[in-house]
Amino acid sequence: MDQSSQTAQYRQFPQQWAEEVHGKHNLDFIDDYHAPDWVGHIDGEDLTNSEYKQMQRQLVEGIPAAEFTFEPVVVEGNMVAGHWVMAGDHTGEFLGVKPTGRTLRVTGTYVVRYGEDGTAKETWGTVDRFGMLQQLGIAPTEFTGRELLRTAVNIVRAGV
Repeated sequence: MDQSSQTAQYRQFPQQWAEEVHGKHNLDFIDDYHAPDWVGHIDGEDLTNSEYKQMQRQLVEGIPAAEFTFEPVVVEGNMVAGHWVMAGDHTGEFLGVKPTGRTLRVTGTYVVRYGEDGTAKETWGTVDRFGMLQQLGIAPTEFTGRELLRTAVNIVRAGV
């Protein structure tokens, strides 16, 4: 495959992942997309394939109609980086929080290194977890002493 074809394929990978995992709820796609020895570094925590798959399962259960957009998507050699936005209604239990019906809009970034076989070998990512907790009603949008205490209690209760 020539370099421009490979770059075009890499550019499509994030959206393909979102359509399979969150559009079709095909969590087995992760096993095909990631190399068996894939390592994820998400918000400073190292994850295995099975841990990552469980994280995505929780998201699918809590926000089953989540839609992802990726922009920009930057490809450099076998590395793909970008920004994502996830939007969807919280209609199932998520992070220990019963359904709120609220529409969440969560953002993050990612960098993925692909191997010669086209599978993801390593991923680095960030998620605006605090913004998500605010939208779920766990964390305050204003910071008074009382709200900070309430946030700490809510975070402990939710196990986040």
